[in-house]
Amino acid sequence: NLSRWLYKITETNPGSLTYQHVDAAGKFKYAFVAFGPSIRGFSLMRRVIAVDVVDAENGASWKWFFRGLSQKIPDASDLVFKLVSRLGAAMLLNVYQVDRSEFEVKNETMKFVVDLEKRHCTCNVFDIDKIPCIHAIAAAKHIKRDENRFVDASHLTETWAKAYAESIHPGGELSTSTYPENIDELSCPPPATKKKSGRPPTKRKRSVGEFGVPGSKSQSHKCSRCGTGGHNKITCQRPIG
Repeated sequence: NLSRWLYKITETNPGSLTYQHVDAAGKFKYAFVAFGPSIRGFSLMRRVIAVDVVDAENGASWKWFFRGLSQKIPDASDLVFKLVSRLGAAMLLNVYQVDRSEFEVKNETMKFVVDLEKRHCTCNVFDIDKIPCIHAIAAAKHIKRDENRFVDASHLTETWAKAYAESIHPGGELSTSTYPENIDELSCPPPATKKKSGRPPTKRKRSVGEFGVPGSKSQSHKCSRCGTGGHNKITCQRPIG
């Protein structure tokens, strides 16, 4: 019973936020859970939320998710929803010191202005990530300063320790718990599903490198490198004499 589980989560984890949403037929559509310890821990971190997008999810479900999220994390100028994929690359940079904290950093085609005291770079990576960008690192190295001193406090070990100090507690056995009288009014049947065509599978699809399960073909698999079972040539660690 989803409604009972959501109730227990808020009871054992004070400050938690839960929602459930049904479709026009009264069947389950969405559920939102934000645990109290996670909400309080987030207040110590940078206001950045990394979003992992799945192709099967549509705009309506994301709109509903962010609406629920905004109940505990209201919009603000320093809040960034970020989906980032970045690869580091070695760069040869020329650094010219303007004054005590300001520098001009040049690569082969562009110029960037770095202010170490303000923790700012015109590339904006330093400003957004709160970690020195490659231009800021080059500037710090130029004056023999440790670039780690310019990392924001939100990235420090002490901050992360405080953010994860609380535990998320399980709801416990649902059948023996006490609930409000109207709890079952919030219950809803599962969503309608379409039956897949064809005969349903009778065996679980095995993961790559999963060997030795009784009755499976992989039980008799042998490594092509050493001739013994239980692994393949990629994971083989036996010395070959």
